[in-house]
Amino acid sequence: MFRTKRRSRVAFTLVELLVVIAIIGILVALLLPAVQAAREAARRMQCTNNLKQQALACHNYHDTYKKFPPNHIFSGNTPAASRNTEGWGWQALILPFVEQQPMHDALKVSNVSLVDLLRTEGARVLPLLQTKIPGYVCPSDSNKFAPLTHTNRHFGGGVGTRAAGLGNWRPAASNYMSSRGMRNNNQTNVNNDTHGMFMGILSVALKDVLDGTSNTFLIGERDTIFCRGGTWVGVRNPRGNGTRGFYYNTANCRVILNAPDPPFRWNSRSGCSEGFSSLHPGGAMFAMADGSCRFIADTIEIRPCRLNGRNCWAIFSPGDTRWEPTYGVYHRLARRNDGFPFSMPD
Repeated sequence: MFRTKRRSRVAFTLVELLVVIAIIGILVALLLPAVQAAREAARRMQCTNNLKQQALACHNYHDTYKKFPPNHIFSGNTPAASRNTEGWGWQALILPFVEQQPMHDALKVSNVSLVDLLRTEGARVLPLLQTKIPGYVCPSDSNKFAPLTHTNRHFGGGVGTRAAGLGNWRPAASNYMSSRGMRNNNQTNVNNDTHGMFMGILSVALKDVLDGTSNTFLIGERDTIFCRGGTWVGVRNPRGNGTRGFYYNTANCRVILNAPDPPFRWNSRSGCSEGFSSLHPGGAMFAMADGSCRFIADTIEIRPCRLNGRNCWAIFSPGDTRWEPTYGVYHRLARRNDGFPFSMPD
């Protein structure tokens, strides 16, 4: 009588399976932060490259015109007549130097003011003005309105916009803002010097950078999530210094870097609608006036900047040594000509 031999089944037990799943989960949890850090490092490198290209474009513009571009262009017989008249911004002016000559030509930037272009050809140019330019967008910024600006940065109410019946149209977004220094008011003459590299409607030359080009901000970042970013197109109101004015494409260093929201409302004087910020952990990228790029940490020194009841950004004359102790490193990097020495942060 033959007895059949039972074949043993080879399989995992439930306990073994659960252990393997737990080990895989632990490995994934350990690996994920490293993957995220590597991705952010790559995004920051791309952001650095964006800033580098724009800084080089500004230098090429300087080689051509002997000055850096103005922050924006006003339209009208006088600057006072330019209220609410849309004007081209510095990033539109450097389009030929960032390999965007066809866009520059299609928009007639060199020949027609933005307000007149909107007034006469609004329907035709609107898709162009809403076109994303990859080099003007930080890859770390998760703009939920992409490729357009935040809803608070629309052009509604502008003279050309009203004439063309475009409503509250929004232009293409940009994360890169020019550095206007410390002052807030608009520039119609040299007495209103902001001490930054972009003085509103006036232009700065390399000879005006008395503190050294490696010690002066040229361009920095602003995020779209907390601080509403900006646009490469230009400004809606060249005469305004509020959230609907010239801060569509420029920033000052009165506001602390990456000003939190809360406790500061984004559109308050202490909020970041006027300042620099980014979604990079711990700081933001800046291009210096010599074309180099640096990551500036949130912990950079910022002082109260007040003397005898006055704010340091209210003074006009560079080199007033009474004010030197009130300036932090962040403030000094924003000013091209105050003559105050400092050590560049590592």
